[in-house]
Amino acid sequence: MLLLDNTEVKHCKLKDKENLIPGVIYSNKIFTRAKAFPKEELEVAIKECRENFLDHEERSKIPTLLIKGKTTVGIWMENKRYKKEDIIQASGDRQSSSIKSAEQDSSKSTTDTSRISTRQIASKMRSDKGVEIKTRRHKLKLYQRCFLGNEAVDWISKEVKISRSDAIKVGQKMLEKGFFSHVTDDHNFKDEGLFYRFNEDKDKSIWNSNV
Repeated sequence: MLLLDNTEVKHCKLKDKENLIPGVIYSNKIFTRAKAFPKEELEVAIKECRENFLDHEERSKIPTLLIKGKTTVGIWMENKRYKKEDIIQASGDRQSSSIKSAEQDSSKSTTDTSRISTRQIASKMRSDKGVEIKTRRHKLKLYQRCFLGNEAVDWISKEVKISRSDAIKVGQKMLEKGFFSHVTDDHNFKDEGLFYRFNEDKDKSIWNSNV
């Protein structure tokens, strides 16, 4: 495991069927994010990386990075599924005209998110097969039964098969309709390591919940 700063890697977008997913390039290898934590949970992230990745029989064979960003700490694993031709845009690189054209075409065919049932998504997202809901810590304060915004974006984009930008729009609609909210009501829905909580869980104790 290498602990790196955000500036020590090259960020990119990877083409995954019809979606674009975040990736990083380090030592000419492509990595995709396995898990993310708020930046305040660095020690938790290190422990998670050691216990569930480095000590894992299969995962320990895969090069793993722990990358510190502005708001999150991410566990990134080498992903040989993606090749150089899957890189759509890398930070600091100029895009070729063919890539620009492809991105322009994809922007024209943006999903009509108004037809997506936010109620159904919220129900699935809160289920056992949804986002990880747990007690989290921020500045020595515990917040019960929350999920991370960036993990929700990951889940929505995969579940509904839409781009991350469209997944953010769907998440914001869910927030506006009152399915969930930021734990201190300070933020809209963002693709960041911010804490959100389903409104059904606001007054629930960790001892009497089924989720």
